[in-house]
Amino acid sequence: MPPAPPAESRILLRRLYLDLIGIPPTPEQWRAFEQACDEDRDAAIEETVDHLLNSPEFGQRWARHWLDLTAYADTLGVGRAIPAVEAYRYRDYVIGAFNHDKPLPEFIRQQIAGDIEVPGAPGQKPSPPPTAEDIIATGFLAIGPWELVSGDKEQLRMDVVDRQVNRIGKAFLGMTLECARCHAH
Repeated sequence: MPPAPPAESRILLRRLYLDLIGIPPTPEQWRAFEQACDEDRDAAIEETVDHLLNSPEFGQRWARHWLDLTAYADTLGVGRAIPAVEAYRYRDYVIGAFNHDKPLPEFIRQQIAGDIEVPGAPGQKPSPPPTAEDIIATGFLAIGPWELVSGDKEQLRMDVVDRQVNRIGKAFLGMTLECARCHAH
């Protein structure tokens, strides 16, 4: 099967905008792109892609997928929605991570263990103290639709740990770990 012919300038620009930032281009942006394509199509495409990748909307679009995976919400609790006043800090952290092309290992480390200072092994320097960004990133383990009140405090504590372990499994391993709470086989 032969490849499809190159898309027309207007169609290509619409695809780029929708894929990278999730909103269509304006008529002015279409006209500017078509003029740039008349001069040098490859340069116009490269410039447009760079512009879109560097726009704040890029991080907003792609952070949305991560925030959906983590069950991000501006409220806490099940049933009674309690406002999570500082939740926006985690949302902004994720958007910034996408916009600044944060390396994936650092993105993962901050969310799982950003608040931990690791002592150095013999002959090794200890890790630096956690930064504000490191601590904000741990919102991954704290924000979501979790029950916050229970008469059985120990059960509630174990439920929170269980949800955190399961969230890590779903987000980073692509599998649920809920069964491991009761089953060891």
